[in-house]
Amino acid sequence: MEANNNNSARKRNTRNTGIDETLSLRDVLDTFVANWVWFLISVVICLAVARLYLATLSNVYQRQAVMLVKDDNGQGGARRSNISTDALMQLNGVLAGASVKNEVYILHSFQLAQEVARNLQLDVMYNVRSGLRNVSLYNNRPFTVNFITEFQVPANFMFTLDGKEGGTISEVKYGIPMEESDFTAKVEWGKAVKTPFGDFIASPNEDRLENFVGQSINVQRISQEDAAIMLFNKVTSSEIDKESTLVRITCTDTNIQRADDILSGLLDAYKRSIIDDKNQIAKSTSEFIEDRISLIHSELSEVEGKMAEFKQSSGLVDIKASSEAYIAQSSTARQRTVQAETQYSMIQYLVDYLTSNISGNNLIPTMGGISDTGIASQINNYNQLMLQRNRLAENTSENSPTIQDMDRNLEQMRTTVLASLKGYSSSLKLQVEKAKKEEAGLMGSLQSVPQKEKKVIDIARQQTIKETLYTYLLNKREETALQLAITEANIRVVEQPFGSRVPVSPRKMVIMMMAFILGILIPFLYFQLKKFFDVSVHGRKDIEKFTTIPILGEVPHSKSGILDSEIIVDGQKDEAIAEAFRMIRFNMPFINKDARVIMLTSTMPGEGKTFISGNFAATLGLTGKKVVLIDADIRKRTRSRLSAMESQHGLTSYLSGNVDDLNSLIVTKSKECNLDILPAGIVAPNPTELLMSNRLEQCIEELKKKYDYIIIDNVPAQVVADAGIVNRVADLTIYVLRETKVDRRYLPELERLHQEKKFNHLCIVINDSRIKSKKYGYGYGYGYGYGYGYGYGSDKKKKKSLWKKLFPRK
Repeated sequence: MEANNNNSARKRNTRNTGIDETLSLRDVLDTFVANWVWFLISVVICLAVARLYLATLSNVYQRQAVMLVKDDNGQGGARRSNISTDALMQLNGVLAGASVKNEVYILHSFQLAQEVARNLQLDVMYNVRSGLRNVSLYNNRPFTVNFITEFQVPANFMFTLDGKEGGTISEVKYGIPMEESDFTAKVEWGKAVKTPFGDFIASPNEDRLENFVGQSINVQRISQEDAAIMLFNKVTSSEIDKESTLVRITCTDTNIQRADDILSGLLDAYKRSIIDDKNQIAKSTSEFIEDRISLIHSELSEVEGKMAEFKQSSGLVDIKASSEAYIAQSSTARQRTVQAETQYSMIQYLVDYLTSNISGNNLIPTMGGISDTGIASQINNYNQLMLQRNRLAENTSENSPTIQDMDRNLEQMRTTVLASLKGYSSSLKLQVEKAKKEEAGLMGSLQSVPQKEKKVIDIARQQTIKETLYTYLLNKREETALQLAITEANIRVVEQPFGSRVPVSPRKMVIMMMAFILGILIPFLYFQLKKFFDVSVHGRKDIEKFTTIPILGEVPHSKSGILDSEIIVDGQKDEAIAEAFRMIRFNMPFINKDARVIMLTSTMPGEGKTFISGNFAATLGLTGKKVVLIDADIRKRTRSRLSAMESQHGLTSYLSGNVDDLNSLIVTKSKECNLDILPAGIVAPNPTELLMSNRLEQCIEELKKKYDYIIIDNVPAQVVADAGIVNRVADLTIYVLRETKVDRRYLPELERLHQEKKFNHLCIVINDSRIKSKKYGYGYGYGYGYGYGYGYGSDKKKKKSLWKKLFPRK
């Protein structure tokens, strides 16, 4: 039965051999309560650092504008797609329906950013120091610096305003990388200043100049490309939703006015680019019409000259009455011939134009007189795709896959249009020939009509064709001129730049909250890491976790220096340590109520075994019992040496048989405590053999006749075997563990000794326990009593001890 109990105890101990580092909520609370001062200091420091960090940051504001992208009919709102255009583009491998996305990209293109940066002169920046941060003087600067030389290297200098006459530049830095220069110069308003980084002219802003007299303003010049990159990074554009053509443009900047100006500049530049794109078709058509008008004008003049020359040479003034009937019959045929030849000439002009510009990126002139709607639609689709290609080419490389794909599509569309025009031209040619044959048949039937009249009719017909074509080209020229006069883009600004004047960055509350959390986290992690790497025993909790050995009591830590030989339990003091020994005395009967011989041992030297044994013996003596304290450390004789009994005879004299009268070896230590001491005696060469002799039992039995309690102060159990040898005469074994002195990994070994009953009625006394620091944890045994006058003094003394804890003297 006993063996089964031992086995179950070993299994329970095996489960506890690993160090359990599970962190519970109670452990967290204990860490906060026990070290609240350090948490408070950490939080205050982190909050102060965060506040200082915020003082160095400039406020960042967000502004936005909204525009509506209209379709070709000038309508906005929900997206509409041109069915014929989309179908044609999809047939040629081009994805349709992405026009708004293209406009979003172009709106946020680097080309527009460069134009806006150049117009707003963002390559020169003005800042003034305000506290720990730099404040931009974009719209509040007292002067303007205009560089009259091209950009060479970036520069940075301080401009100190001396008054209304000018100022002084100093602290010059320029170059890549920036290097300091000792260059200084006097600046007069309106006069050129020569510097190593470029010449400039400074102009004052009279209404703001007086507010900055005597101040130093930082002026920084960067390249326009870098300024465009900075602007590009500040601006974003996106679609508001998928069902509309509304586009939102957002700009973040440290200066509200500069952000608004950037948004307005982008919208204006974008409008100009749209208008320029629209005018490209009109310009191309205008050039074509001017060439045609010049040619037709010369041809018309030639026909009119022939008519006048023929009438003069033939004397023909009017058409004979005989030809009136023919004219009436052939008027319809002639009208069809004129129309057919007009269409044929126009189509032939377009064929010649496309043939001569077969590989170019020019637009196809739009001629409203083309009756074939399919060809007109093809030309319109080709021009729209060409415009889109040219706009994208401005923002990307000619070798871009998108551009190359569009070029291939354009080439196919151009070939298709040319083929359609040639086919249509052949059809018109057949119509012209047919009309001429019909007209010739009518003319042949008029045998009575003189040949001269037929010549007049032929010349008149040519004149009518030229006049009709000439009139048509004049009308198209006026229409094209009206298109060139259009200055409206297919967009509308729905919302001008707007936004809150509350900064979006830095997020002060978030940063302060993070600083607060960091202030709590830093000491918490420190204490947890310290606890993780600390494997020493810390009080009752660690012992109960890894052993089943009963704990007899805890002796609290003493701040004042107490000698190991000092007996502080003398009946006159009510110190906390004295109360701890009383608790040990009270708990002892629960371990072994009949115990009279009590042995004290420890793991290693320096755990306070001698101090515990002396004061525990005195505590027992204060109850009126007679107590003798035996110094069984016959190797080092710690108790005897500390009590100035090093040269006397003692235990070794009795064990060796040199002295038989045990009473002659006993020394009275304290009459008040009824405490006597049996010194260790002189050093023996064979301490183990002496302790193993039966005279040790004789010594104990003889002492029992005179004393109620026998306290044996023994050697550390893990250093020599003396403790195990002497334990055979002990009724109770007190194992002294000094807090933070013993490694927790030794506790399973101590449990094994307990389970194997290597020591009689083994129990533990924790020495140097920081009970006050654990009063919310496992220090409940004394936390109550000490708070009511057991040696810790008044509140004033507590405050003083806290101050000394924070700022200890070195």
